[in-house]
This record gives sequence, structure tokens and C-alpha cells, in this order.
Amino acid sequence: MKLPWRFIALGVVAYLIFLLATLPADRVLSRMQTRGVIASGVTGSIWSGKSGAVQIGRLALGEVEWSVSPWRLFAGKVSVDLHAKRNDGSLQATIAIGLGKRVVVRELRGAQPIAALGGLGLPGGWDGILQLNITELDLENNWPVNLRGAVDARNLSGPASQPTQIGSFRVEFSEQKSAGEISGVLTSAGDGPFDVTGTLRLLPNRNYVVDANVALRPGAPTTLSGSLQYLGPPDAQGRRALSMSGTL
Repeated sequence: MKLPWRFIALGVVAYLIFLLATLPADRVLSRMQTRGVIASGVTGSIWSGKSGAVQIGRLALGEVEWSVSPWRLFAGKVSVDLHAKRNDGSLQATIAIGLGKRVVVRELRGAQPIAALGGLGLPGGWDGILQLNITELDLENNWPVNLRGAVDARNLSGPASQPTQIGSFRVEFSEQKSAGEISGVLTSAGDGPFDVTGTLRLLPNRNYVVDANVALRPGAPTTLSGSLQYLGPPDAQGRRALSMSGTL
């Protein structure tokens, strides 16, 4: 008796699902070395697994665990829950990748030493902790096109040529008002020597622009007053305009 074609198709699909569910993660990750992803100590499958150490380019994530949601595949997306842990920090997030070029990151939380993030294009010679509390982050070509949440740089000191404790700062991103441009409110935090208010803008051409007003707080070391002289004369409130830009 011949089997109906639908039973044959069902058997083929079930077999393919079984292959995917049991495909060792180390085989998949080993093929990604050409894209700059290096992983060691890999265990588990592509659906749920762990790596003792993961490095993407020059960014070392440390120990990484992941879990893939199979239900999102029916919507044409791959959704992965990631948790990365180093001796000096951790990160966790849910990352969704669809058929287009956009990568959607949700609930990105954690903290990392700034010195370990040089591979992301951040300026070197600075120490401190970068703390992330991001609710929404959409990336296209590895650049933000939507961002909501807060980024804190705590206990900053630098640059390497003349290290100075300059305190802690926060950039808070809310609803975007300009298409193609992301703007965040920059403020000083804690009891550092500088009082700062301003904005940080991320432009579509991968540039950033900082416009802020800076003043010394009462009791700040007198040695820091000279560092503000190049900004020009202060206003009536003792604030000086600071403007800087660059490319990431």
C-alpha cells in the first residue's frame, strides 16, 4: 500500500527538525570564525548551549549561554536569549534577527569595564564602568536606528597621558524626534567634580556629536580649573560651552 504524500512530507519535516534540534553548536560556531567569531569550550546544541569563551572581533564577551526560541521561526525571525559573563562584568539581552538587515535587541542589561570595550571603537586610555539599561535597540549595518534606555559611565578616569578622576555621567535616550538621528540627554551623576548638562547625537553617517555646558562643582580640585580654560570664558552661571564630534 502506498503511503499518502502528506505522511511522507511530514516524516521529512520531522527528520529535518530532529537534525536541527540535535545539531552540535560547536560545528556551527566553528564555521563563523571567518566572520570574526571565535568560541571555545562549546557544549550543547544551536537551540540551547554554552561556550566557555566567546570573542567577536576584538570584543571579549567571556562565558556565554544562549537559548533560541523555536516559535519565532514561524514569523521568519531568529530570537536568541543571551547571557554573557566575565570576571569583571556581565551582559544579557534578547536578540532577534529577521530576513532584512535589521537586528532588534531588547532588554539589554549589564555592566562592562570601559577598558575592555576598545574593540567597539571607543577611545582608549580611559578607565571606569559602562552600565547598560537599554529597553529597545534597533541596529542596521551595526549602527543604531532606534534606541530607548540609559547608558551610565561610572567612575571615569583618563586619559592615559594624564589620568584624572572626572566622575560619573549618564545619557538617557527616549522617543526619537528626528528621523535618522538619535539624540540623548547627557547629565553628570554622583558627586564628581564636573556639573554637565547637554546632548549626545548619533548621526546616520556613523558620527557622534556632543554639545554640553560644563562647570566645576563647589569643592572641586583647583587643578581642574585649568582644564576648562580652553573652552572659553564662562557665562553668568560659571558654565562653559563644550562641543565635540567624531566617528565610531
